[in-house]
Order: sequence, then C-alpha cells, then structure tokens
Amino acid sequence: MIIAKPEWFTRRKYGGWGLGIKTWQGAAYLAAMFIALIVLIGITSESIQMTLAVTGIWMAFLLVDVFDVMWKLKKDERERIHEAIAERNAAWGMMIVLSLGVFIEVLYNTLNGRVYVNPFVMGALVVGVIIKSVTNYKLERQN
Repeated sequence: MIIAKPEWFTRRKYGGWGLGIKTWQGAAYLAAMFIALIVLIGITSESIQMTLAVTGIWMAFLLVDVFDVMWKLKKDERERIHEAIAERNAAWGMMIVLSLGVFIEVLYNTLNGRVYVNPFVMGALVVGVIIKSVTNYKLERQN
C-alpha cells in the first residue's frame, strides 16, 4: 500500500475503468492529489521540461497507487464474473472498432497511393492478440 486505501473506493461499474469514490477519505485523497499537481506545476512553471518531468512523476505515482488499490479491492464471486463478462464485451467492442479503423485507414491510404497504418492502433491489436494467446496457453497448461 502506498497512500490510498481500498476501503475508500469502490470498483467503477459504469462509465469506464478505475475507481469510484466510496468515502470522504477517497474524495479527500483525490482532491489532495490534484491540488498537489497544481502546486507542483505552479512551482515548476518557468521550465517546460521540469513541468513535464514533475507531471510525469506525479502521474506515475498516481497510477501505481490507483492500480494498487484496484488490485486489493475485495470482490465476491458474482462481482468477479460480472466484471469478467463486462471486460470481455468491452475488449470485443474495442477490437471491432480498431480493426474497422485499420481497414478504413489501409483502404484510404491505398487509394491515395500510400502505404501507412497507425502503429499505435496496430500495436494495440497485436498486443491484444499476444495477451489472449499467452493467457489461453497458460490456462490450458494449468488444467
């Protein structure tokens, strides 16, 4: 545990991924984190490089702290199943949209005599395939 405590938050069920505020301590934690960012940006405002570095460090800390809380949130079996189904459905939706986007981009660029595909979009699809393959391989080996 870093700073935030799991009992201050709840799993975000609607509106994306992350945490929902459960107690006043959770709200105070988030407010303090954002006030800290504003103060840090104000202190380093003379140097854009320093501002970017401080913001990057702040963001890394916040992400580690939030992921720590998310990992430790208690869920019963029903909540785990609901979350797994929701994550699966979200992954399918994102994969369909990304694949359609790559297809349209390839078609558009081909018609304009170029060969280009956004590397981040392709990377997301490739990483998704790798993660799915490795997960299936490990799960089959466990049984």
